Amino acid sequence: MSVAGVHCLPLSLPPGSLRNSSIPANGKHTQSLLLQHFSVAHHTHRKVTSFSHNASGKSDAEPELEPSYHKGEMLDKNETSSKNPFVSEELLKKLKRYGVSGILSYGLLNTVYYTIAFLLVWFYVAPAPGKMGYLAAAERFLKVMAMVWAGSQVTKLIRIGGAVALAPIVDRGLSWFTVKFKFESQGKAFGAMVGICLGLALMLFIVVTLLWA
Repeated sequence: MSVAGVHCLPLSLPPGSLRNSSIPANGKHTQSLLLQHFSVAHHTHRKVTSFSHNASGKSDAEPELEPSYHKGEMLDKNETSSKNPFVSEELLKKLKRYGVSGILSYGLLNTVYYTIAFLLVWFYVAPAPGKMGYLAAAERFLKVMAMVWAGSQVTKLIRIGGAVALAPIVDRGLSWFTVKFKFESQGKAFGAMVGICLGLALMLFIVVTLLWA
């Protein structure tokens, strides 16, 4: 329980303390008695004032701890809610250990997934008659790609696991590709492989969309 706002303590003298005492004519006893009571009251006032400042300081410092505690809880909740439930941190760490080969392995599996999923949705899941016009074909392409992307979020954990398993094989293949086509480094060979994958997938999407236009 904090005590605040106490700055002075009223001094009550015992009744008859001055009345019953013998006061000489020169008044020295009266002066010494008043000085003694004044010193006691001043000492008591200092103690109460210092205790009041300490108590008020604690009461002011205590609420400051609560926001930091609540902020910590909010940060933990935000970090927990921002995590993707379909991604494993351990698999991502393993994939990062392979460096460029791990990224290329994941990119290859992504290319395979998007091309196969696009064809399945376009021809079997949501089939549509041909000769629909360019605008309608473009709208259909966007809808199909939205469905494919939604499916990729669910299957991301499987693709990451597959990329980790294929990373050693992709690493050997990337080394062979670098030497075979005389690239200066694996980084340039990696860029060429990414360009080939994106080019093939994009060509497939454009050809299918134009055939249904």
